[in-house]
This record gives sequence, C-alpha cells and structure tokens, in this order.
Amino acid sequence: MRASLECIPCFIRQAMDACKMVLDDKQIQQKVMKKVLLATAEFDMNLTPPEMAQKIHRIIREETGCEDPYFDIKQKSTDMAIEIRDKVQSRVNSFEKAVRFAIAGNIMDFGVKSTWNEDFIMESFNKAENIAIDRDMIGKLYEEIAQAKTVLVLADNAGESVFDKMLIENFPGSAEVIYAVKGSPVINDVTQYDAERADIASVATIISNGVDIPGTSLEQSSSEFVDCFNGADVIIAKGQGNFETLNTCKLKVYFLFQVKCSVIADHYHYGLGDWMVTNSDITR
Repeated sequence: MRASLECIPCFIRQAMDACKMVLDDKQIQQKVMKKVLLATAEFDMNLTPPEMAQKIHRIIREETGCEDPYFDIKQKSTDMAIEIRDKVQSRVNSFEKAVRFAIAGNIMDFGVKSTWNEDFIMESFNKAENIAIDRDMIGKLYEEIAQAKTVLVLADNAGESVFDKMLIENFPGSAEVIYAVKGSPVINDVTQYDAERADIASVATIISNGVDIPGTSLEQSSSEFVDCFNGADVIIAKGQGNFETLNTCKLKVYFLFQVKCSVIADHYHYGLGDWMVTNSDITR
C-alpha cells in the first residue's frame, strides 16, 4: 500500500512525540524536527507508510542518541498486558476467543497514539468477546493452521505479544511456530527482548527479520527471515504496519489488526475501528 498525503502530518506528530519522550532540550528537538521535515519533503510517495516511518525514526534515534525512545512505554505495555492476561486467560478457551484477544492487544500501538491511556486500552479488551468479526475467515485460518507443518507469525507491538502467545497456545494441530520480531527498535514494535518478556520462547521459535521497519519489507529483510516467509505453510501478520507492507503480497498472508487509519478505512471500504481478519487473496 502506497503512502498518501494524509500520512505526512501523522509522521510529523509521531516525530515530535518521540522527541518529547527522550529529551526536554528545545534546541535539540528543533534540530531533530528540521531534519524530519527535510526528509519528509523529499519522500517518494510510492513508498509504503512503514518505509517512510523507518526513515523518520532513524533520524530520531540518531539525533537524540537514544537507541529505543519507546523503551519505557514498551515495558509498561507488557506489564499491563500480563495483568490483563492473568484476568482473562480462563475465558480464552477457543481459537476464536484467542483471535479476538490477539486483535484486542493491537490497540497497544503508540505510533498511532503516543500518549498512555489506560482506559482506552481497557476498552479494547472489554469488548473483545462481543465485537463484530469475520468468523468465516477465522474458520478458514483455523483449518489452514490445523493442516500446516509451519506457521509464521509476524509480530507487531510490545504488550500485544502477550496475547500473541495466547493465540499460539490455541493453535490447532502440531505445526512448528516461528515468531518474527524486528531486528532493532522502531516505535514500540516487538524486538527479541520484548518477545522474551512476553514468554514467546515457550511456544515458538523467535527469529529476527533483521530490519528496523514498522512493518515487513522482504527486500530489506535477512535471508533467514525471507526463507522462513517463503517456506511457511501459514503466515499470520499482526498489526496495521504489516497490512500496509504485505497486503499485495503474492503469497497468502492472514492479517489480524484494528483499523486505526482513515486512509486505510476509506481505500479498502472498512470502518475506522473495525477489527479485521482478512488475507491478501482479498486485499491484493
């Protein structure tokens, strides 16, 4: 999915929020934002939004000297997710419910909303069991996992990964599960460290895609990851960034995410806030 003009102000807001997370020095903030604005002015609009975001967040990390500006909020997200999981785990007794809570966890997206709002997060989990969702598509995904030898899960946000573990625990069949994380920090996406905090290693093999894009770029990714991607029987991509980068993929990819962007909603005729279970056979 190519970027649109509406992406530009979102990136500027995201950059300013990230700067404020790591430093109070107005002069350095101004220096960072000038570089961000120059980079934004030169964007190739054929890029996907995550490819643009990758460039913006590299500038922020380089200019602030902070390798992981979202580290604290990722810690907080994982801690809160574990507390929620402990309260709801006994109710997650089917594949469909596991899918629902995995999508509920996608609200922990601090690229879209940079401020911590516990009520906003809890609202997502409170409606998880009742919100409208494509149950036929969930059934198709269930059947494919049941027959698969390998399932590749593409991670999205820290905190959300706690509910990815619950989803994997409810997979049918006996497939080998591989969980792909980012090669280095970008926004609040899952890295190896975040996946280990969520105890993913107890249910899946964790691999890095080798890159710092808040989505999935096969062109930039490591050969190990690309081999896993091309060889997996089922691919599940969590989050909007993975949808934006893989929705036209030639291989079938299942997407689980909440629609948080009006551009995506309008282009694909979704509703803003819809909970999506779809695949690239439909979206490409």
